[in-house]
Amino acid sequence: MTGTVEKAVAEITRGRRSPVYLLHGDEFLAKEGAKAILEVLVPPGRQALSVEVVAEDQDLASLRVRLRTVSLFGGTKVVVVHDSKAFVSKESLDSLVKRSFEAWQAENPERAARLLLQALAAAGEGAGFLDRAGRGEVTGPELERILGAGAADDREQWLREVAGRAVADGMAIPESTGAGLARIYEEAIQQGIPADTALVLTAEVVDERRVLFKQIAAVGFVIDCGIRSKRPWDTQMEPEAARAKIREMVAAAGKRIAGDALAAIVERTGFSMRALESAMEKLLLYLGMRPEITAADVTEVLTTSREANVFDLTNAVSARDAGRALRAFRSLMAQREPVPPILGVLAGELRGLIIARSALESHLGGTLDPSVPFPVFQSRVLPLLGKGAGVDDGSAAKLLAMKPYRAFNLFKAATRFSMADLVRGLEAIHETDLALKTSGHPEALLMEELVITLCAADLFP
Repeated sequence: MTGTVEKAVAEITRGRRSPVYLLHGDEFLAKEGAKAILEVLVPPGRQALSVEVVAEDQDLASLRVRLRTVSLFGGTKVVVVHDSKAFVSKESLDSLVKRSFEAWQAENPERAARLLLQALAAAGEGAGFLDRAGRGEVTGPELERILGAGAADDREQWLREVAGRAVADGMAIPESTGAGLARIYEEAIQQGIPADTALVLTAEVVDERRVLFKQIAAVGFVIDCGIRSKRPWDTQMEPEAARAKIREMVAAAGKRIAGDALAAIVERTGFSMRALESAMEKLLLYLGMRPEITAADVTEVLTTSREANVFDLTNAVSARDAGRALRAFRSLMAQREPVPPILGVLAGELRGLIIARSALESHLGGTLDPSVPFPVFQSRVLPLLGKGAGVDDGSAAKLLAMKPYRAFNLFKAATRFSMADLVRGLEAIHETDLALKTSGHPEALLMEELVITLCAADLFP
């Protein structure tokens, strides 16, 4: 049987308890769902004596004995196994890698390392690979085996950082995963789980083709706690799942939330329900006694990963740092940002640099010490734009209308380009726009070529 946590709870309440419950998908939702089912199976006051939580990597061999050991005071006995790796296969390697990468992006290194180790176990890799990955010494073919063909720079950085963290913390690749673990569960289910006992499993990644998965679906209750669509390129949760969780937490706190604030939270979070919950806790603490969360509160409290990546991209292009610009662009692609707005942001940055370069040449003799501190720039350099020196094409007035720090950054970046560089860069953006609309070439490829063109000084003779 398949269904929701609510349906499973309703079935138990009606006296129709399943021998096995499998909750898979988002780690936080799966464990919260398991907790809700446990509270219906065993009253909280009796759980200490009637619920056993088993560590799969240490105690699974005793599963059948535990399932057949009755509760000390009668009633239902429940055995719980969290984060099961029995449903992992080589076919689920991509999903494990993706989830580990998302956890790394969400700054959850412990979870990223745990998922990476599961991926390495599924791929048949050992401690030697983990050590070399932590030192950044794995070969190209090895990277392709784990990451797939054409591994991006940020994926290589993820592997190096997460593997290094795992080695430093003494974490090890699981010795048994997938089929070996699955057989223990399969045999226990085949032999029959006692009528007064239930087995509750949670897992982040499952291969639904596994015999164990089909077995549980036939005799037990399977709950999909996924918060993403089934499309492989989707890395963020379904917006409605995020909105529902936000409304739930806001109502529980006795607060209100403005519509634009809710949209802003969804925009700023989305890799996992746990990350969303953490963000909401920060917001509610910041709110204090005030009754309503506003968009200004969200802006003040929460970092904006998408906006940060856009700024990373424009800053890297202005610094002519191709490697950093490519990483920022690929992060935007991983977040499913559409390409046309990114192209528009780049065009806007180039136009700003053209304005700054023009003012630099007409009012400041074409040069500016890039090491000049902002207070000096604001007090001594910026006023020169209003003195009318040289022929002004309107660029000085535009810069004076900007916030001083924005003008400061544009001036510093403009020192790295000639006017010819910037004009050709704007032409390259126009050509890329045409190619995106007419050529049929992959968007990511065209954009990466553009990013390299904008950053590489030697391409602008």
